[in-house]
Amino acid sequence: RASTRGLPPAPARSSTRFELGCARVPRRGAVGARQAHAGPMRSGNALFRASQATMTVSISVFLYEGFAYNIIYLGRILPAVGKGAFVLPFAIVFNLIWGLAIWSYVRAHFADPGRVTDEWRDFVRAVGDALPVVPARPEWQPGKATWCKKCDLPRPERAHHCLLCEVCVLRMDHHCPWINNCVGFKNHKFFLLLGTYACLASFVAIGTSLPELVHCAGALTRIRDGVVWEAGGIASFDSHTGYISNGGKLLEANMTIADARLRCSNIPSCKGFTFPGVYDGDDNKIRDIYLKNHWDVYDDGHPWVSFKKSSSHMAPISRLEVTDILVFLIFGILALFVAVLLTPMLATHLPLATRNLTTIEDNYENMPNPFDQGSTIANLAQVMGAPGVDWVVPIDPWRPQCDGVSFARTDEQRELNGLSERIDSDEAEPRMIWKMRYRVRAHPKVAPEDPPDGWLGSVSRWWTG
Repeated sequence: RASTRGLPPAPARSSTRFELGCARVPRRGAVGARQAHAGPMRSGNALFRASQATMTVSISVFLYEGFAYNIIYLGRILPAVGKGAFVLPFAIVFNLIWGLAIWSYVRAHFADPGRVTDEWRDFVRAVGDALPVVPARPEWQPGKATWCKKCDLPRPERAHHCLLCEVCVLRMDHHCPWINNCVGFKNHKFFLLLGTYACLASFVAIGTSLPELVHCAGALTRIRDGVVWEAGGIASFDSHTGYISNGGKLLEANMTIADARLRCSNIPSCKGFTFPGVYDGDDNKIRDIYLKNHWDVYDDGHPWVSFKKSSSHMAPISRLEVTDILVFLIFGILALFVAVLLTPMLATHLPLATRNLTTIEDNYENMPNPFDQGSTIANLAQVMGAPGVDWVVPIDPWRPQCDGVSFARTDEQRELNGLSERIDSDEAEPRMIWKMRYRVRAHPKVAPEDPPDGWLGSVSRWWTG
């Protein structure tokens, strides 16, 4: 039932509710049972299982990235290619950002997105039919409590009902299957930090490992059965006149001397390579080259040139299994996928936060945004709290700028002039603000009736003084 004339009546009364004039509020026990399903959804719901599967995928990708980067890339590949000096700085930068992303994910998933509070329901009971309640519409409704048909109770401005979580959420943005939770007033900050840090961690991972990713991708094409790729710097080679006569032929192909140096360096059993002709110092000329597993130069008078691998001049190397390379390449693909997925998401959600909008409210066109605070910092403070160090850490805001039940409006100072005089000074501050912003009507004082005439009136006047 609405307190405004012409609005449709609320559903019929049931045994678990009692009338409060304009709004029927469930008893505390019934409300608690209904609100207990906020956050993660019921396990028997098919949508819950789908959301759980999506969340499992996202967690798996997060953990895989951390494992592959720290164990495979930092622990094996960087030392193998002679870049051990980069291990510590890369580890600090990546793990700091990756750790903040994991922390943000945990907070976004487990945090209450912003269930309608007991204080709000107590407030509705206390003011009764003095609180105007209107039907919910897909438009701006500032300063108006709306009736939720699902929860069967009034809810604050900007609150919406999530059909998956089966609860009304304060300043609801959307339901996110990747965290299996709603994004609302109390965890919107964690959601934005999650997207920012996860995207940044992916870019850091790709940027620091790109040369090795390219090298590993190329190494896969050079792997032969029974040959393990051995990473490291290119070996030194000594040139000789003549051809290698003995030993098995590992590879015969048309390639440049530069390519032959690289391939022979990365094959442990390769002792050198040989080719017919005269070496003129051009390492980029295509030649018919043979890679050999035994060194024995024979000069029969024909123009041949051979290069012997000098292992004493090679950089320290460590052997990498094929599985290491595959795990590392999968890591690069996943990191790129996460970066591509999160970049447009951030490009959507961050600008909305800077304008104090949710994805739901971005579709409203009946009036300009009534909650725009006039600046990017002030609008972000509605989500992140007052500017401070806590903005970059996934913790509750140290100095929140609103309570999720009522929000400051652009025209508030003009509309609320003088209203504070009508609020009892001994009331709690939040309720004073709620009464002003929701335009709770004051109950008129009832004038005492005149005493009856006659001797009863005389006794009444004597008794009351």
